[in-house]
Amino acid sequence: MLKIIIPITVLVGAFFFGKFLIATGPEAKKRPFIQRLPVVEVMPLKAQKYTVFIEASGIVTAGTQSNLVAEISGRIVNISDTFNEGSYFEKDEVLLQIDSSNYLSAVEIAKSELEVNRASLKQLSVEQKSNLRSIQLAKQNLNIGNKELARLRALFKRRTISRSALDSEEQRINQLKQSLQNLQGSQNTFASRKSAMQARINSSKARVNQEKLTLSRAVIKAPYAGRVLSKNVDIGQFVTTGTTLAKIYATDFVNVELPLSLNQYELLGMPEAFKNKQINIKALPTVTLRNPDSLSNDTWEGKVVRTAAALDAMSRQINVIVRVDNPYEAREGLSTPVRIGQYLKAKVKGRTFENVYALPPAGVIYNREIRILKDGKIKIIPVSVVWNSTEATVIQTDTDIEGEQLIMTNLTQAVNGMSVLTVEQQRQQNKSRAKKQKSQKKQKDEQAKKDSEERKKSRVIPDLISRDSMDKTPIKQPKFNSDSQTKKLEN
Repeated sequence: MLKIIIPITVLVGAFFFGKFLIATGPEAKKRPFIQRLPVVEVMPLKAQKYTVFIEASGIVTAGTQSNLVAEISGRIVNISDTFNEGSYFEKDEVLLQIDSSNYLSAVEIAKSELEVNRASLKQLSVEQKSNLRSIQLAKQNLNIGNKELARLRALFKRRTISRSALDSEEQRINQLKQSLQNLQGSQNTFASRKSAMQARINSSKARVNQEKLTLSRAVIKAPYAGRVLSKNVDIGQFVTTGTTLAKIYATDFVNVELPLSLNQYELLGMPEAFKNKQINIKALPTVTLRNPDSLSNDTWEGKVVRTAAALDAMSRQINVIVRVDNPYEAREGLSTPVRIGQYLKAKVKGRTFENVYALPPAGVIYNREIRILKDGKIKIIPVSVVWNSTEATVIQTDTDIEGEQLIMTNLTQAVNGMSVLTVEQQRQQNKSRAKKQKSQKKQKDEQAKKDSEERKKSRVIPDLISRDSMDKTPIKQPKFNSDSQTKKLEN
């Protein structure tokens, strides 16, 4: 029985004790309701002109590169001091020489043949003139012989001479005619003989020039101002025709090939190259190049001059060729020249957009909309992105948003008409709340100070007794009426 009564008694006692604690406990203070609104950062919107700069990277290649090849055979007898890897040379500068002894002899032999042929031509001219005089003399003799034959025939008719004398004269006339014909035939061959001899002279002249040209090839000269990329031979080495002596490249300009996506290429605004249309050089984009691996701030200025003829089938990119003029000339602010095969980063000046908004990337949501603050509420505006970079997102929109406040804070949930606070408004609220709390604290401090002063005035009232109990229960002072009572109290 006790096992049932005791737990029930404990439970009932605990219940009433709890009610007692609730009834006698202090009343909870009510805090005023404060509305918590999302706080956002804003910035004013202003339309502007924006020029796109496209970033890319590429490798430096020589604008003009050649293999220096030996055109004759022989031993290298001399090498210039500038014929070393990395050395600069000027146009027509002698880089090396090949032994030319055999080629000098060949030139002299060709000259001798030419002189012989010229002498033969002069001899033919003399013979032609002599033959012509012989023809004239043979004609004169023939005329005289014909007259003599006519006279003898007349005498023969008068029977004054014999037949044998007439036949002898006729035979002599025939011989004169034959001699004249031979001389005339020989005279006709002089033209062809002289032509043949002139051809041999021309051939000899060509051979002399050819031998001189071969001799000149013993001296290897620079075809342009440039630099030695690699050297393959040295002094004393025997080379044959076609031997590669060195690789050289021109220093007047270099090229940098930049692979771009089709979207980047369209933003260049570059004039297209057509077969029947000239490109406006002034419309070609400018480029700033720098070395990302260098501690110095070296930069080179270039210009896009053309594009590759075809797209890359794998990457679907197109290469644009940037030309950098005079990259090896020293100038202020340049510590090193550009190098073939060097990796450079490029910043290409592209199209310029009018009446666009260049915003921080955080201000454009999903690349399709922005949020503006209108009368303390969110308004969502659709936009179209024309350019994206790490620094800015450039947008266009049909809605007039000039001067509006763009919300920069990316809210996880935002809808049209949602109320928000700006950072400045929150700052003002915080200042007002701090001022109010300071005033309340000042009032409490003043009240506490006043209460402390009142307690000090009433020394007979212990500090542990509250003012409310003092008001409800007045303290009774003992009265002493006689000396006996006083003594009793003292004892």
